[in-house]
Amino acid sequence: MILAYPPILRGFLALLVAGLAFPITGVIIVRMNLITLRFAMMHGALLGGAIAVASGIHPLGPTLLVNAVIVAAVGRISRRTGVNLGAVTTMVMAVSVAGAAALTYRLGVPAKDTLAVLWGNIYALRPADLLIVVLFGIVLIAATVIGRRRLVAMMFSREIAFVSGINEPLAYYAILFGVAATVAVAMRILGALLLDVLVILPALVAGRIARSLTSLFLLAGAAGVVASAGGFFISIGLDIPASTGIALAAVTLLGITEVVAGRTGRRLRPT
Repeated sequence: MILAYPPILRGFLALLVAGLAFPITGVIIVRMNLITLRFAMMHGALLGGAIAVASGIHPLGPTLLVNAVIVAAVGRISRRTGVNLGAVTTMVMAVSVAGAAALTYRLGVPAKDTLAVLWGNIYALRPADLLIVVLFGIVLIAATVIGRRRLVAMMFSREIAFVSGINEPLAYYAILFGVAATVAVAMRILGALLLDVLVILPALVAGRIARSLTSLFLLAGAAGVVASAGGFFISIGLDIPASTGIALAAVTLLGITEVVAGRTGRRLRPT
């Protein structure tokens, strides 16, 4: 049995946990139109990777720190000036890439080493890496369950959330930091391709067939697990990279749901 090998088993378990938990962030990104923020976080991961390689430390710490700074800056600039979030994140992306380029040049860090930080290898995960994914997945799910009412209000309207008595600024920054942390962990552990496959695509799948926000989160997690497990075994059977197999499974699943949604005409209800 292929799963008898510890590195492959660790990779499979990490994929299942990521497939279950990370689509929660994907739902938030899609519903709150934070796509550009996701790109900013990916560029922040590049800068964090450059810092990590230059200093010889684990990339996750610098990546989380850089993304936290980016979120704080983006949120503050956007709220204080009224500038569109997309415009602010575009500026941040340029600054992040420029910073990474400056570090690699001045400190003599090979560019390939910095870029390698962005491409995870699920079969190279250490036990500590798997533990990080599991613990982060648990925290993400627990935070969503505990803060469900606030999150639902924020996803529909920040103004309504504020009028309802929710500490809107605190909730907004908490959401942004959650997105930043998910991107940092996914980029470091799973890689850039699986970031979109396991975060965004399951959310799109669920969005086509869910009847309520509760079912949206549940179906996104289910779609993530199906894509992870199915893609993993597809990659083993066809002898292709795991990321490619999972992408194929997720896209196929999205195509099926598009057909189903087109025939049933389902619409999301805010419950």
